[in-house]
Amino acid sequence: MYHKITPGLIALCVAVLLGIIGTILWQDYRWNGDLQSGRAFASAGARFAEIPKSVLGLFQADNPVAPPDGVTAAPAKASSELDFPTPYQLLPLSSDELRHGRQFMLTLINTDRVRFNLPPVALGDNLAAQRHAAAMARHNFRSHWGMDGLTPYMRYTRAGGVNRERENISGPEPLPAAPGVDYQSLTALLSKTHREMMARPEQRANIRDHWHRQVNLGIACNAAACWVAQQFAGDYARFDELPDITDGTLSFAGRLADGMELEGVAVWYHPPPRALTLGQLDATYSYGLGQYPATFLRSPPEPGRYYPDDQSTYAWRSGIDPYTLNPKLGRANIPPLPVDLAHTAAVPWTTAARWQVNGAAFRVAADLTPVLERAGPGVYTVQLWADAGAGAEKVDLTNYAIFVE
Repeated sequence: MYHKITPGLIALCVAVLLGIIGTILWQDYRWNGDLQSGRAFASAGARFAEIPKSVLGLFQADNPVAPPDGVTAAPAKASSELDFPTPYQLLPLSSDELRHGRQFMLTLINTDRVRFNLPPVALGDNLAAQRHAAAMARHNFRSHWGMDGLTPYMRYTRAGGVNRERENISGPEPLPAAPGVDYQSLTALLSKTHREMMARPEQRANIRDHWHRQVNLGIACNAAACWVAQQFAGDYARFDELPDITDGTLSFAGRLADGMELEGVAVWYHPPPRALTLGQLDATYSYGLGQYPATFLRSPPEPGRYYPDDQSTYAWRSGIDPYTLNPKLGRANIPPLPVDLAHTAAVPWTTAARWQVNGAAFRVAADLTPVLERAGPGVYTVQLWADAGAGAEKVDLTNYAIFVE
């Protein structure tokens, strides 16, 4: 017994196949904003393979960030207690889609920089931005700080970054609660994100900072919005010996690019990272280099001379530090206030045991034992700045975090 293959059956099979092909191409077009058949079918295969793992829908290509040494993760909480509801399923991006999204956002950034006669920035490969974007999307929050208590420069250092970083973030505030929003393409979502960033003075200044040379991009999206982390960085400090504190001594060595010469060194202090609640994160607006400057370094005096002062009065400004907030603070459904707090402190000088600066080359060593005894364990961030030449501004080069137990 057999079934006769009729022209009608063949036509039906062809119609079904064409329908499947058309759906794959249409979904890829709506996601990416253009049509590439190779990418569309590769993406469809990747999505089919990821179905069992796509409940959370986060990027499979990136590894989750581990808490820093000595940090205990917060106890697990019920979803209703921990997060705002997330009405739209997060969309798993294939590596090709994520690459496409980063290149598109890089084009938006560089198009704006060219308009202001600034050199384009290159796409970096530091994973801190992607991990933070994924964490914000997973737990539906928006903050420069992470749930593990790390700031952007701490994450950046742990992921291999050595130069100064400056972070922009974007995400829903809060996520729209009504389902049924029309599906938007990745390019449409990223274009909207870029417009919102350019409307904010601090983020616009980051995008147009003429000292930036590269940007690391993190992207996590659902059908309604994207969470984006942009970590801009320079590449002026080239270390032969990375900053390190061993037996109380801070030491580092390397060269500066573009004719710069090392001008000064500051060491900032922050307490050991600990888990932060979503309520604490919702209330934060910005981040600094630490809670306070622990010491400033200076070169040894010339023979027969001495420094008259052991400390210097220093003033700086910062946003709200989430570590100072009550962990039981409830979640907020409005953006945090851009609070700008003024601080003044007497900062001790540390005279370096070695301060060799020969043009672009430098080698520095200083005994920080008194500083460590006074402040204790925590994150000591090394800030180098340079003289960019006659009449030029001082350039902040690094915010390299050293974790001291």
